[in-house]
Amino acid sequence: MRRAILALCAAAAAFAIAVSAGAEFYSWTDAEGRTHFTQDLSQVPAEQRHDAIERTRTPPRATSLQKFAPPPAKRSQPAAGGTSATTGRVHRIEVQRAGTSMMVQVRLNNSVTAPFIIDTGASDVLVPKAVADQLGLDTGPEGRRKVYSTANGRVEQAVVMLDSVRLGTAEARQVPASVSPHMRIGLLGLSFFNRFSYNIDAAAGVVTLRPNGLEQTGGIRGGRSEAQWRAEYRNLHGRVAAVNLEKDRTPSHHSREVRRLEGVLEDLERQLELLDGEADHARVPFTWRR
Repeated sequence: MRRAILALCAAAAAFAIAVSAGAEFYSWTDAEGRTHFTQDLSQVPAEQRHDAIERTRTPPRATSLQKFAPPPAKRSQPAAGGTSATTGRVHRIEVQRAGTSMMVQVRLNNSVTAPFIIDTGASDVLVPKAVADQLGLDTGPEGRRKVYSTANGRVEQAVVMLDSVRLGTAEARQVPASVSPHMRIGLLGLSFFNRFSYNIDAAAGVVTLRPNGLEQTGGIRGGRSEAQWRAEYRNLHGRVAAVNLEKDRTPSHHSREVRRLEGVLEDLERQLELLDGEADHARVPFTWRR
C-alpha cells in the first residue's frame, strides 16, 4: 500500500513539474473527425487555435477520441527495425489524464522508465536531457542535430536513436528522438506512434495500440513516413541554400563574416552526411530523400 501511495505521489509530482515548466497541450480535430494532441500551437489549424487555447483553460468533459492512423502502405519491400509485437495484437495501456494532457510511463532502451506526454503533433519522441544522461546517450556537438518549430519558436536539438521504446506491452525499435535541455517531461511523438493504429478512450483513461504493419511493408522507414523523410531533407537543403545566399550577398572584404558563414555551411554539409547515414541504415529509398 505504501509503495502504491508513493508511486501515485511521484506521478502527480512529475505532471506538476511539466505544468510548472510552462507547457500547454492543445487538442484539435481534423476534417475526418480525428482528435490530435500537441504542444506546438502552430500545428493547430489557424481557424481552430482560439478554441484550442480556450480548452487549455477549461478541461473538456471525458469523451472517446479517435486518434490519427497512418495511411495504408504502398510499398512491399521490408524495412529495417520494427515492433516486437506481431501485427494485429492489441495493446491497452492506462493513461493519466489532466485537462487536455495525456501522460504515460515509457520504458526506454529497456533500462529507464520516465513519464511522457502523448503528443501526436511532435514528429519525433522528445527525451529530457536528464533522462538522456541516465541512458548514456551521446548528445555532443559532433552528433546530428535538427531544428524543430515549437510554440516558443525554432529550437535546435540533438537527435539520437533509441534502441527501443516500450509503452505498456507495445514496443517499437530503432526510434529517432530529440533531446531537450529544457523539458522535464518527455513527449511521445510520431516516431513511436507511426508504427501503430491507435485511439484514446479519455473516459476510460486507456490508449489502445495495434501494430499497423507499415514497417514490414516499407511504408515507414526508421520510424518516419515518406513525407517526414522528405521534410527532413527539404529543411536541411533549405538551410544550406539560405546560408549560401547570405554568403553571396556578403562583401568579400567582410572576411570574418565570410569565414563564419563558411563554417556554418561546413556544419550543415556534415549534418546532411549524418542524415544520409541514418537514412542508409533505415534503407530509405533515394526517392524519399529529394
